[in-house]
Amino acid sequence: MILVNNNENCRDAAHHVPTSLVIWIITIITLIISTLVKTPFYDKWWFVTLLFVFAASIVYNIFKTKMWQQMPVFGIHASILIILLGGFLTFTTSQNGSMHLAENEPVNIFLDGENQIQMPFYVNLKNFDVVYYPGTMSHADYVSYVEIFDNGNILKEDKISMNNILKYNDFRFFNEDFDKDLKGCTLTVQHDPWGILVTYIGYILLSISMLIIFFKNIIKKRVPKQVKSLIILFVMLMFGTMANAHELKTLPKDVATELGDIYIYNSGRIAPMQSFAKDFACKLYGKPTYEGYTSEQILAGWMFYPTYWKGTERQQSKRDEVKHLVESFQTGAMTKIFPCQMPDGTVKWLSPNDNLPENMSEYEWVFVRKSMSYLNELVVKQDYATLAETLQKIKAYQKKNGVATDGTTSLPSDFRFKTEKIYNVWSKYNYVAYFSLFFGLVFFVLYCVFTAVGKQTPKSLANISVSINWIIFAFLTFLIILRWIVAGHIPLARSAETQHFMAWVSLLIAGMMALKKDGRVSIIATGLIVSGLMMLVAVMSSANPKITPLMPVLSSPLLGLHVAIIMVAYALLAFMLINGLAAVIVRICNKNSMLEIERMSEVSRNMLFPAVMCLAFGIIIGSVWANISWGNYWAWDPKETWSLITLMVYAIPLHKKMAPALQKPLNFHIFNILAFLFVLMTYFGVNLLGGMHTY
Repeated sequence: MILVNNNENCRDAAHHVPTSLVIWIITIITLIISTLVKTPFYDKWWFVTLLFVFAASIVYNIFKTKMWQQMPVFGIHASILIILLGGFLTFTTSQNGSMHLAENEPVNIFLDGENQIQMPFYVNLKNFDVVYYPGTMSHADYVSYVEIFDNGNILKEDKISMNNILKYNDFRFFNEDFDKDLKGCTLTVQHDPWGILVTYIGYILLSISMLIIFFKNIIKKRVPKQVKSLIILFVMLMFGTMANAHELKTLPKDVATELGDIYIYNSGRIAPMQSFAKDFACKLYGKPTYEGYTSEQILAGWMFYPTYWKGTERQQSKRDEVKHLVESFQTGAMTKIFPCQMPDGTVKWLSPNDNLPENMSEYEWVFVRKSMSYLNELVVKQDYATLAETLQKIKAYQKKNGVATDGTTSLPSDFRFKTEKIYNVWSKYNYVAYFSLFFGLVFFVLYCVFTAVGKQTPKSLANISVSINWIIFAFLTFLIILRWIVAGHIPLARSAETQHFMAWVSLLIAGMMALKKDGRVSIIATGLIVSGLMMLVAVMSSANPKITPLMPVLSSPLLGLHVAIIMVAYALLAFMLINGLAAVIVRICNKNSMLEIERMSEVSRNMLFPAVMCLAFGIIIGSVWANISWGNYWAWDPKETWSLITLMVYAIPLHKKMAPALQKPLNFHIFNILAFLFVLMTYFGVNLLGGMHTY
């Protein structure tokens, strides 16, 4: 839901503007309150009335300004009305509920609240299955094999899985839950014959209208060359010291490296022991190294010399979690390094202390059960040569027994395995963050100093800043590609991953904007600061999160597109924030700097519409994804609502007549500084409010 008027010739009636702005602000405040109260009021008559008043103000302005004379602008406003109509039809005419199915027990009734709704056909569950990631117990998907029939005639047979719903006669069925014995399941049932269709029409009209305005501005050369280059981004989105203190004992570095080269089942996937060691070290010490020891040496120390390492933990704020981690590791519960053939032909990864399958040969049973004791004995003897050979034998055993009887392997490919080891070595996000922040702040200060004294920044300084920007960008690109290969999906599913991507996008935008010679230092400084801050936030929040299999619902191509476009919007808005801060500082230092402030304002204005457009696209794609996965295209989830709030806030300065004060350069910069608080609330603050987006 967005009002956008980026056309300079739009003839809003000035004396009606205050009323529109008042309604706009009241709607924003109401939405803010709605996310904070414990009892939502989205279904209350007065909230529906407010939305009707909001729609009425749009209709009034359309006729008052004869907006149909400017078709793209008219299309945007008309699309809002269509989306609101679709939401109203869903609210008044749709039926939503759930039904439980047991195998071969047909049902034609579902519950909508306390009401029983009878369908004109029967649904029968033939079979339910949980699909696992190969060789693990992590759920990859939930599949219900169903048939629809009436009067003994089978009308349709299909399967229901995550991101694959069943549609029949305006009814839609989604997996909601399943019985522990896998003999039954619960389906979400939705019957919305008009609301979804009308809303999607609104989405399409809104998207087309925004794209027309965007490319129209480019064709008319209203947008500088550096902003035009952002088109490339949309195309892309589519498709330590060696000190040995405190008498700590561990394995030599080369032998510990051999330990890190074997496989382990951890966090629902098969990975190098090196990855487990890195996570283990970060949990205990907040970083992958300690006193000059590598992650593998830290793990080996706790594995073979626990009494020497006890008490060295640094993460006191996570004392209970660390204690549980250490206890689980020392009991052997976490060292699941042996793939065992189960009686049913599948492969299960076990630790030496687990109950081993009865069909295991005596030789294998002894090898698995006694291997860790033998490794301890070799460590005591310091027979590192034999120790390395034994680790190689364990890896050979893993490769031999990691294949199920049906030929399905639970092991990652050698290329993926080696790539993960390379990623573990090079993923030094903390150093990159400090490097980016340092140079960003240096260039920012130098730019402010030169501008304050009325001088141009030297060309050599601009060239250096651009070079540093592209070097960091290239390194982040390298890390993202490595993580993509390792994870097997675009790395945008988790908080730290999106922050890394936003850092990457910030550098890309800065480099493209710097194609124009004017103001290159300020643009690069902004990009480096935004990038450094985002990487630092990722490092502080979770150091480097474990790469785990995606939740089934996240295994959708819409995930990457949804997150990527939203991150582009946030990066553009972050640019406008830093640009605004620079403008305010320059103004304070030099009262005669209005020409420079106007130039900086023009840069931010050129970013505003693409940012709003990306926010709108991100919300639309997320809405479609939610409809496919959960059967509800809009649930007033806190994240959804605050995304809408942020969109509406940043749409205000696009209406030149509705907010004339924001057309002044300095006021616009101040607005961008304050408005970014809504971005921070949308990205970080809503995590405190719960909702579907807390996974």
